[in-house]
Amino acid sequence: MIKLCTIDLDGTLFDNKKRISKENKEAIANAQKKGCKIVIATGRPMNGVLPVLKELNLLEEENYVICYNGAKILNVKTNEVVFASTLNGTSAKELYLLSRKLNTNYHAFRLNEELITDVHNPYTDIEARLNQIEDVLVDFTQIQEEDLFIKCMMVGENETLNYAYQHLPKTITDMYSIVRSSPIFLEFLNKNSHKGVALEILAHHLGISIKDTMAIGDAGNDLEMIRKAGIGVAMENSFQEVLAEADFITTSNENHGVAYALNRFLKNQKG
Repeated sequence: MIKLCTIDLDGTLFDNKKRISKENKEAIANAQKKGCKIVIATGRPMNGVLPVLKELNLLEEENYVICYNGAKILNVKTNEVVFASTLNGTSAKELYLLSRKLNTNYHAFRLNEELITDVHNPYTDIEARLNQIEDVLVDFTQIQEEDLFIKCMMVGENETLNYAYQHLPKTITDMYSIVRSSPIFLEFLNKNSHKGVALEILAHHLGISIKDTMAIGDAGNDLEMIRKAGIGVAMENSFQEVLAEADFITTSNENHGVAYALNRFLKNQKG
């Protein structure tokens, strides 16, 4: 029995125009009636997820959301923090200086969810627009060690980030959880943070066995939760490494892939 399903947004629940299809909405509502808790798992902050939660009627006290690619788990109604992990100011500054060497743009989310960058750029503009927030200009060289951050990001064109990722020092890859949430975003989180850890923590919090979970996603930041879940589902449009790890490949985000997966695996489940 599937009691908990985590679902990514971009490239998964959303079509290419950032819309949720009627078929996906109906399948999510039906899954809840059958006793499956639906949890959005995204790289976005809470502010960027709220419109989706409203659209899907996931705003009650029994609803949860996984934000920042697993760095934060919140009760939607009470804002209770089930789990949170951070990076300190030294890490934020170190990654900023590395981004300069690798010729990428850079921004970060403070613990209070403020988006900061050293210079306005098209990629941070996309982040701000997606999450309905404004970015704030700061001098990263003045960041203090005690300053806390949820995640830091190198941002830029796909080719630029491919190069940056391939040239990350081993000390960096060993120190952080690094995920590619989209072709223009390369994210650095606390080593203990990713969607797979968040799924496991939330399932434990709810008293649900990990074998009774399902995860649906498409990108590198979804890989760990797809590996961790009882049933890991990749969208047809997924990154190749995600397709290779999935237990099941559903249809694409343009063809209601979330609905197809939910309907297939919950077909005979009773609430």
